[in-house]
Amino acid sequence: MLLKALLALAVLAPVVAHAGAADTGAPTRIEADAPVRIAGVSAADAYVEARLRPLASSGADGRAYVVGRYQDDGNWYGAGLAWQDAKGRMQIEIVRMQDGRLTRLKQFNRAAAAHGRFYTVRLEMAGSSLTAYLDGERITSVIDGALAQAGSYGVVAQGAAFEMSVPVTGASIDKPARLALARAPQRVQLSVGDAPLAVPVSALGAYHVAANAGAATTATANANADVPVSPAGYLTPSALQDAAIAAPANGAQALRFTVTAAQPSLVTATVTDGAVLLAPRAAGVTTVTLADPQNPNVQSVLEVRVLAASPARRSEVKLAGAITPAIGEHQVPFDTPLRLRFDQAPTLGESGGAIRVYRVRDGALVDTVRTGGEFDSLGYAGQPLRRAVRWQPVAIEGRDAIIHLHNARLAPGEQYRVTVDDGMLLGAIGGVAFAGVTKEQGWTFTTRAALPPGAEALVVDDDGAADFRTVQGALNYAMEHTARTAPVTVTIRAGRYRELLYLRGKDNLTLRGQSRDGVVIDAVNSDGVNPGSGMAQDARSPGITGGRAVFLIEDADLVTIDGLTLRNSALRASPTGGQAEALFFNSEGRLIVKNASLYSEQDTVQVRGYSWFYRSLIAGNVDYIWGNNRAALFEDSELRTVGDSGNGKSGGYLLQARTVAAQDKGFMFVNSRLTHGPGPTGNDVPAGATWLARSPGYAATWDHVAFINCRMGPHIAPAGWAGPNVKQPAPNPAHATAFAGWREYGSMDLEGKPLDTSMRQHGRVIDAQEAKTAYSTRAGFFAGFGAGKGWSPE
Repeated sequence: MLLKALLALAVLAPVVAHAGAADTGAPTRIEADAPVRIAGVSAADAYVEARLRPLASSGADGRAYVVGRYQDDGNWYGAGLAWQDAKGRMQIEIVRMQDGRLTRLKQFNRAAAAHGRFYTVRLEMAGSSLTAYLDGERITSVIDGALAQAGSYGVVAQGAAFEMSVPVTGASIDKPARLALARAPQRVQLSVGDAPLAVPVSALGAYHVAANAGAATTATANANADVPVSPAGYLTPSALQDAAIAAPANGAQALRFTVTAAQPSLVTATVTDGAVLLAPRAAGVTTVTLADPQNPNVQSVLEVRVLAASPARRSEVKLAGAITPAIGEHQVPFDTPLRLRFDQAPTLGESGGAIRVYRVRDGALVDTVRTGGEFDSLGYAGQPLRRAVRWQPVAIEGRDAIIHLHNARLAPGEQYRVTVDDGMLLGAIGGVAFAGVTKEQGWTFTTRAALPPGAEALVVDDDGAADFRTVQGALNYAMEHTARTAPVTVTIRAGRYRELLYLRGKDNLTLRGQSRDGVVIDAVNSDGVNPGSGMAQDARSPGITGGRAVFLIEDADLVTIDGLTLRNSALRASPTGGQAEALFFNSEGRLIVKNASLYSEQDTVQVRGYSWFYRSLIAGNVDYIWGNNRAALFEDSELRTVGDSGNGKSGGYLLQARTVAAQDKGFMFVNSRLTHGPGPTGNDVPAGATWLARSPGYAATWDHVAFINCRMGPHIAPAGWAGPNVKQPAPNPAHATAFAGWREYGSMDLEGKPLDTSMRQHGRVIDAQEAKTAYSTRAGFFAGFGAGKGWSPE
């Protein structure tokens, strides 16, 4: 959202004092499975915050929550941590206790510190929006209006005893101080001998977001962006995210903090210019605590792992022909990955080493890559808002080790030198054991000169002559060097591109593959890796909010994806699996997807705004088309439900619509095929196990879904729609009309014979005239775009 639009909705100001800053006293033991310990009464729109940690003496896994809107022990909301002691993992959760039944509304995994540290947990309740914060970092939110009334607040533990401070409460518009590494996870890895590392810290004091007091209003961030405020006057979750991003620009004050290393013999830590400076001294694992000396609830602990140095050893390995870029190569695209070809598939080592890239003219270290999990900021250098993500930088493909450098680290027209530490990659080259790459072996290359600004035709190829080696490299150029409305076409030649992608603030951009099956953009990403749908961050934002999609598009109009495959290879069966979009179009603009294939298991395609899918394949098994959209039309396309890697008996759901307004068209499928096939682990979908749609159960969004003249395979359940008949929420509206709700017309089997829809429940089988009213032309379907300006995609 543009700043002027945000200011039309909210005023952000520093909070000098708030309830969270009070002296909360010594922590108290909270016994497992005791009744909720009540601390007081709060408003319905409020936050509840406390510090907590599991007691090591309990020896059992457990859960602890701060509790709000408490009515009795059988009815309350909570946010907190589920602790898995043996696995060293914790799960951040938002839960609802209703009529004595606990439901986990939102959850994801995170590694837990091993030293029994305290965590500050906040539950924020604003209307039907529930948000969880951990150590001041906004983790996730969910919409649930089941318990809307004011009540008591307190704390509770289940399964094991916890220590917890006395909870504090305040207004939901009051946002917590932010003290954490900026656009980075709370883990740092170093090697003995590394130069001191300065890690930027997001250290901003508490602030508040004051919404307009009137009825629902809108503000325009671009020609088409409506940002709603609830009738009660509180901001929607997306507006609150924008407000959090804008906090520094709107007066939130920098927070003074201290830093303390638990074991200075392993690493020394000092504060310098808004960053923490970490100097490794000896191998080991320790923690560094950032703290606000004025408020015990505001602190952040990062884990620092220092590994023994493992410099490359001199060897007889011949690099010629085994590395890319080649030694002395010129005109190298400045987004190039590095490749080493082994005799056989190499394996990743466990040494404390790294791949390092130095600028030759002055010896400056420009990038360091380790084989463990890394983090990165996608977008061009200096871009105000970038996408921060966790990622795995080293991939093994056949005999090749492919090393992806951090985004936008290399510059045009520069010479670089590469070194590789011993033990990082295990294998042989030319029959000789690989022992790294030394400086003396001379792996140098020179990047090509910068492209002139304004180029409107760009070429990406992973191994041939091209402007860029990566798709993100081309996107960075388009965002930085071309006018927003200028048409730009990125031609992607055949290859497999292992990338997470980000586009923001660029209209009229086309990604066109050389062939649909020959161009594959593929990555593993999920809610357990990068939690949440995803949004950009400014340089002072804490944590990582880049989200679980392979491709995140924000604030863009007329983006076209044509003739390629986009795949999220995350497994629902994996420990970090679950929601994993291939594409998230997070914009109120227009999206075109033609002759493309999009694969995942859960949440494959999420869209806002207006989108047209034509002759494309979308594959998945759980809510694999969804979003808070305006109008999405799928023509002559295939919706393929695939076997669930996590549950072989499940057929899942095609859709979950959260259409923004009653008058919006929602999701429409015309002349399309609903098929089934094997999933990533080989199992197919049982007959009658797949549902056309299920509802999120929200009164503020609309379940507008229609199938017109579509062919449906035997995997579709005879009842069609998943509502209260299978313990799912009722749709909104509960009874479909010709214009709204769950509808279908002319449904056929895969051979084109009329389908028996007599057993359908909770949906409406419309007649021919009603179908014609619902859809006649593309232009008619998209007539609402641009406040009636309309759109007719081709």
